[in-house]
Amino acid sequence: MTTENTRQTTVPPQLQAHAEELVLGLFKESQTPFFDRGKVAGPLIDEFAKDGEVQRLAYEFASKLKKIWAARYPGKPGLFPKARLNSTPQIKPMAFAQLDAPSATPGNSEVAPAMVAPPPIAEAATQMPDQAAKTEDTAPPARPVPHPAPATMHDASTPSQVLRPGQVPIAPVVTATIPEGQPVFHLPNCKAGSPYSARMEGLDKTGRQIRVAHVKFPDGFGLTFDPATQMVSGHPLLDGEFDLDLQWSYAEALNEGKTSGTCQLIVNPDPRSLWKVLEPAGDLPYRKAHLDQKLLRGTSFNIAAASRRGRSHEHGGSFRDDDFFIADDTTSGWSVLIVADGAGSAKSSREGSRIAVQTAGVQLTESLAGVFGQTISNHLASWDTDPASQNAIGTEFHYFFHKMAHTTVQAIEQEAQVQNAQARDYATTLLVAAVKKEGPSTFLATFWMGDGAIAAYGPKGTVKLMGTPDGGEFAGQTRFLDRNALADQGFGKRVRVGRLPNISAIILMTDGVSDPYFETDNGLADETKWDALWNEIQPHLEQETSSALNLLEWLHFFKQGHHDDRTIALLW
Repeated sequence: MTTENTRQTTVPPQLQAHAEELVLGLFKESQTPFFDRGKVAGPLIDEFAKDGEVQRLAYEFASKLKKIWAARYPGKPGLFPKARLNSTPQIKPMAFAQLDAPSATPGNSEVAPAMVAPPPIAEAATQMPDQAAKTEDTAPPARPVPHPAPATMHDASTPSQVLRPGQVPIAPVVTATIPEGQPVFHLPNCKAGSPYSARMEGLDKTGRQIRVAHVKFPDGFGLTFDPATQMVSGHPLLDGEFDLDLQWSYAEALNEGKTSGTCQLIVNPDPRSLWKVLEPAGDLPYRKAHLDQKLLRGTSFNIAAASRRGRSHEHGGSFRDDDFFIADDTTSGWSVLIVADGAGSAKSSREGSRIAVQTAGVQLTESLAGVFGQTISNHLASWDTDPASQNAIGTEFHYFFHKMAHTTVQAIEQEAQVQNAQARDYATTLLVAAVKKEGPSTFLATFWMGDGAIAAYGPKGTVKLMGTPDGGEFAGQTRFLDRNALADQGFGKRVRVGRLPNISAIILMTDGVSDPYFETDNGLADETKWDALWNEIQPHLEQETSSALNLLEWLHFFKQGHHDDRTIALLW
């Protein structure tokens, strides 16, 4: 295969807004929109349209059309971008429907965990597995604005507009004529609430140097102008498009009086302020709390779990699809941690995840407190001296997890039958860990169906992934728990057992946490990324009595492009 070294097209700053609108036009409401928005959230489409690579491709596309026009219609008027003055062209607001990773080796090479992948079990498949995509914030760069007459300013008293996250407020169109020979002034865009420092630039057709003496800002704007340095700086507090009145003169004639002018400044909204928080419709079934947390305090360790509705679900007025289950049996010494993520494309997945964690959690907890748990504990007593015990434990958990998964699928199918629905309407992932701590060692057995992550972390620089997340053909896709998964010859690969020394924590999370912090399978195997995550989480665990509540608040972190439900369960 050969490659070509070609220069990448650069979108002229004055045409970046045009390119953005070209992309947005592909999603506009019409009889035949090019793209079906479906359940894609408005903020994601805005973010996509503002992406530099997307705008570059849109600009190249428009440029090629211009060349074709010129070649096909010689002598006819050419195609040119429509002039943009002091406003952003009105785009009809779009109504969007609800939106709803290989293992790293331990840093301590002296004692490596024993991992057993038991033999597979086959079962007749009755249906295909669902493959579903689960599901702010820049604005067009400011452009030089000719001096209008008379000058106007849009202050904070202007009625607020209905915006979708990422959209820039639209200023009224200025229809005044532009006097010949007047200079134009330019300031780069800024974002509300963020530090800003930029030089005021003035341009005259003759090339004469211009000095600005004064800039008038609206009350409470948050920016100041320094005539000595020609710098505008501060933290803008208002968002929108503003025509700032100013006084200027030529550098060689500073004492000959000042002339009035205007500079447009676009202040992009803080993306966080644009996300709506809407309640689901009152008649929807399967009500679920938007926030949930639980803490179990032990003598030598604690268990905490927290789950919260993602911003995309808040913005779309839908319920949280995630769920969790944690338990600790002080008599048997076994602990259970489970998280699940209902498919965003499945209308009843929030109930599917609840059924899954409760069914699997109760069955696993009761079994570990009984004969099954005692059998495993007996084998554990000879783990270090008898390799056969390790294999026996792996086989026992393989068969148990298959039985547990089968019971869970049955429970989901029964609910679907009662509701005259299909089982795939309840699609969910399922991540399970059974843990027993014995002195400095921690034994864990895990079952991993879908995306997200299960890991034994610590000490610093050490992480052991207990499997690999399922991925689909497209980003955000995964596999869900169903009968086809039970019949899969690779079912045994979803089961892992291990005994590890001196770990800091067992961590389970849904993709609402793993995606923004690790992004890829390779990222999940990166010890430094786990160190960074643990450094964020650990301070929230220091106050043990409020650790679960602290985790719940931490889950409200803001990372661009990641707004799904978030759930995490830890034993530390």
